[in-house]
Amino acid sequence: MPLSEEQKVNMMKRREKIMEVATDLFATEGYEGTTIKKVSEAANISYGSVFTYFKDKEELFYKVITEPLTDLSNDLFNFNPDADDPITELEKMIEKHIKIFAGMNTYLTLVVLIVGQHTRFPSVFEELDQFHSQLLERISQLVENGQNKGLLVEQDSFKVATLYTSLLIGIRLNTTDSRFSELWGSYVSSVLNLFGPIYK
Repeated sequence: MPLSEEQKVNMMKRREKIMEVATDLFATEGYEGTTIKKVSEAANISYGSVFTYFKDKEELFYKVITEPLTDLSNDLFNFNPDADDPITELEKMIEKHIKIFAGMNTYLTLVVLIVGQHTRFPSVFEELDQFHSQLLERISQLVENGQNKGLLVEQDSFKVATLYTSLLIGIRLNTTDSRFSELWGSYVSSVLNLFGPIYK
């Protein structure tokens, strides 16, 4: 007998809840410290129900890291590398990226954990690395566009893009305290200087 729409919605909500609590647990207790039992208790569902959605802890961990990348790519990649006004496009991109990074402390903690132990989590790291490479390539194109128009100083565009994403991660990890939340918006002009705008 096929599932009703209500049953499908409830299953989707349970899966989302599992993913949410698992993200928090993996970020705070690490991979070893997180168990399916802890996840089921935090999600307030039965132990066996977790296996309706995920084969084991390894798959759950993989999904917690990789599934958000789809939404993140829609948001982080949403700028035009070939913009007629690359400086304005950079400013809009930076402002958008800062807002995104400001809101993803828990997930970013997991990303840093995986990057720091990439040989231990090779399949998850590969997904993250591909995502990061695509983002760097797109940012590099925008930087080259600005350089070709004589609006940005000549420098290695890929290195600048790498410094930029490293800066975003660094700001997020160094400003976990709520005292700094009001400062995020003021970083845009300082971050823009990283790209070497030529002021005439």
